[in-house]
Amino acid sequence: MELFEEVEVETHVCPTEDLEKVKTAMLNLIPGLEFEVFEKEEYTILTGKTTSRKALQRLYELFRGQAILDTARSFLEDGYFGEEIILRVNKQAAYAGSVNFNEESPLGPITIIIRTKDPQGLMKWLAPRTRDGIPVE
Repeated sequence: MELFEEVEVETHVCPTEDLEKVKTAMLNLIPGLEFEVFEKEEYTILTGKTTSRKALQRLYELFRGQAILDTARSFLEDGYFGEEIILRVNKQAAYAGSVNFNEESPLGPITIIIRTKDPQGLMKWLAPRTRDGIPVE
């Protein structure tokens, strides 16, 4: 059973931002994205999609490496709607190669949409419940 069908990542790119740096920030979280750029009058919308089975591996590693499994789990549960899980993360932190769920940024967040038929299984794999920092499920 596949954990997910597709991962889509989206953000607004402000005129003051470098499009390539924003792509790098997105790829630091979800490798293998295929990008599309939509030009609006005051900003650009950058979206990336992937169906690669390894798409969530980087988030898996970051959640463990940063010791934020419980925090990640609560954000996954809060963003769970039917067959989609939506996470919003800080763009500057993503560019630096880390995950920060603080969306408060003048540049706006990066939105990650995970489409899955098994949201509970995906959350259990990506950010299991912990006791004293050790996964218990």
